[in-house]
Amino acid sequence: MLERKESLPIVATCWFSCLFSSLSYFIAPNAKSFAEFPPDFPPDQGSSKYSPAEFGLTYDATFVATSEQTASMHLETLEARLGTAQSRLAKEAIRTAYLALAEHHRLRGELRESLRKVIRSREYCTTNRQSGQVCLLVIELGIDCGNYAQVRDYVAKAEHTPDLLHADPLLAAKVRVASGLVYLHDGRYAEAARKFASVPPELTHQFSTVVSAEDIALYGSLLGLASFDRSELRSLILDAPAFKARLELVPPLRDALRHYLLAEYGPALSTIRGLMDGPDSGSDGLLRLDLHLRPHLDALYGLIRDRCVVQYFSPYSKVSIATMGEGFGLPVAEMEAILAHLIKCGKIGDGPGTVRINSLNKTVARESAGRTRSKGRAATRHRVSRLGANFLSETEGLLLRLSCLKNDIVVGDRGHGRRFGGMGGSGGEKERGMVADGGASVEYLHDIYDASSDEEVMEVDAANPEEAYVAR
Repeated sequence: MLERKESLPIVATCWFSCLFSSLSYFIAPNAKSFAEFPPDFPPDQGSSKYSPAEFGLTYDATFVATSEQTASMHLETLEARLGTAQSRLAKEAIRTAYLALAEHHRLRGELRESLRKVIRSREYCTTNRQSGQVCLLVIELGIDCGNYAQVRDYVAKAEHTPDLLHADPLLAAKVRVASGLVYLHDGRYAEAARKFASVPPELTHQFSTVVSAEDIALYGSLLGLASFDRSELRSLILDAPAFKARLELVPPLRDALRHYLLAEYGPALSTIRGLMDGPDSGSDGLLRLDLHLRPHLDALYGLIRDRCVVQYFSPYSKVSIATMGEGFGLPVAEMEAILAHLIKCGKIGDGPGTVRINSLNKTVARESAGRTRSKGRAATRHRVSRLGANFLSETEGLLLRLSCLKNDIVVGDRGHGRRFGGMGGSGGEKERGMVADGGASVEYLHDIYDASSDEEVMEVDAANPEEAYVAR
């Protein structure tokens, strides 16, 4: 019931042609629950044609007041039951009371309060099965609230609970679906496709509060088209025993997969566009009415289209853009813009400049292998020449510095008038000269040389001090 309430505004806003059928689908099992909506639902679109009165629906204020009073009395009873369980320190009774309160708030649409009660009940779980039940409830409420960070945390907790998923395959399948929804929300389409493709066929409508069996097939096939290569798509989606039966629930996408694997890219894209576009102009298709897929639909279609274009061009060296446009059902200008984008992103060609568009002749051509190798050799020669020039420049600079040191050409500070002895051993003092460039490094090398000379003299004195005294 909660999922129907959330999807109904999207259906009513996006596709007025199916508004009556969607209202009937919602009202049939919950005839009086429509009173929970405000009187001005559905949203005003500038016409009174879609008002609730047009369908014979009226706002029952008496029913609303009675329902509020009944809900308040039920809440007081549940809180009294929780207080009694806490006074007796019965963990199982406390856990059950918290879960009953969570269910009450969930039916009232108070999802955040329900989520808090479920999380509190986890403190009183005594078995792994009870912890798994609480994790699954938090996952469902987190998806309804759009809190995917919390869903991710509790999916990880359920996966790391010892012997939980092995003992309950159905729970493991539900956790896998929730993980796929988290990856879909984060834009990690390849990981999401693998999660949905690995859901066992035993899970059908047991998780219908989140997704249905058709949704699993829809998400797995569409995400696989956007992220898998041909071999992986065949092995994990189309020919996989666990997923092949699910494709019968969505025949249009099954046909799109077969067209794609047969390199019939035009029919594959037209089938997907037919699911995206509504039957009437200005309306949305079935895919845009999906709660989880709607924000990512344009990005997924762009990825599928780009993959088809890349695979279409891969065996050719030169292709007419007009011919490609006819094959994909696109005008020449749009086809040229798509090719330019793919070339700029590096998805077509072996490197920059290997694929070029001739806007005059409306063709796209790939350079020959010989020309590509010739350009590679020229680039290598240029790089080697540049490295050799840099090496010669650095070597000449090093030789110049050593020559300056050898001839006592050093850099000093004129203002301090600092003097120091030359390298010739004459004992005279030479004023330091000034060299324009590289001065600091030359002075540093000269200081190191003087320090090493002083150490050699000290070693001689220590070895034979009498000879050193006679020599002086």
